[in-house]
Amino acid sequence: MAYALTVLDEYRLAYEKSNLDAHDNRFSNYGAFATFVADTPKLIPSYKEFVDGRASAARTASIPVLTRITRSTAATRSCTPTYNQGTSTYVTPSWTTVETGFMMVPAEHRGNHISYQAAFDHQMKGVEKAFLLDADTDAVAYLVAHLTYADAANQNPFTQTAYYMQVPLAFHDTFFDELDAIMLANDINTPMVNLVGSPRVKALVRYYQNQGPGNTANLAFQYAGFSFAYSNRTTIGTALLGTAYAMPEGSLAYLQWVDIDAQMGNKSGDGKEWFVQELPIFGQPVGVLFQSSCADKSTLLDGLEATLMENYTFSFDRAFTSSYDATITTDAGVIFGIQFAKA
Repeated sequence: MAYALTVLDEYRLAYEKSNLDAHDNRFSNYGAFATFVADTPKLIPSYKEFVDGRASAARTASIPVLTRITRSTAATRSCTPTYNQGTSTYVTPSWTTVETGFMMVPAEHRGNHISYQAAFDHQMKGVEKAFLLDADTDAVAYLVAHLTYADAANQNPFTQTAYYMQVPLAFHDTFFDELDAIMLANDINTPMVNLVGSPRVKALVRYYQNQGPGNTANLAFQYAGFSFAYSNRTTIGTALLGTAYAMPEGSLAYLQWVDIDAQMGNKSGDGKEWFVQELPIFGQPVGVLFQSSCADKSTLLDGLEATLMENYTFSFDRAFTSSYDATITTDAGVIFGIQFAKA
């Protein structure tokens, strides 16, 4: 007699008992964004006060600055006083609203191997990944848009082409020693320089960092004054090993602001709630609009013609900015583009 009718049903391991999808849901390198965030309290120590002072999206928020003074000197004394006066102006960061969200149908998870909590957690990671990708993309775009137009060390030793210094392969091993000198030539003398590079630059840095006392040439000496970060959003030409952006520590800032309704924790009578939520991977609070309603979701599962649907919308305003330079289109600024050639 056969037992085909009583064979075991298909076996499903509980979702929470494996990490099979961990790499499919992996995060990227967001070093450009991380550099802006880390630099913010150095460039704008009272950035939290500035963000709070914005109060609403309709209110302009600016930071006063004193413009650079260029004085001339004379070889003789004079009874004629000098009337040159200093000038001031405002820096007004440009804000961008960023939003994303997802839907949950609680009844869809009854009798399902994927629990409501597992699906919710997965959706939340997707939100954080989307915000990180967007922020890092715009952080790199900001660096590209604000490259110094005039490098005072142009052709000594690297030629500046399209605002990027061109570093041939023969100079890779001593480049960071040269970069320190390039910064000095541009009147930048800070104890630390931030560098955001494409992934391959990490291999270059790590290789030469390890050419220490036991090697024919000790090349490790040149890396002490640099803080390295890496981003997959950098553009790399076919003739290049990698691309990087260097700037003195304390020259970048990232600002973020949450909408008023979320700050106030408002609620409506039709299932809508606003609140502030900290996103641990993204590393900042965002505004959340939660909405619940009755909806026909029978296309997802039979029997859900009138079921509870939940919608979560996450949003915030953000702004990238950098140290003030009134003459960046003609003068040496502080953000330097670097292209490492393959040959």
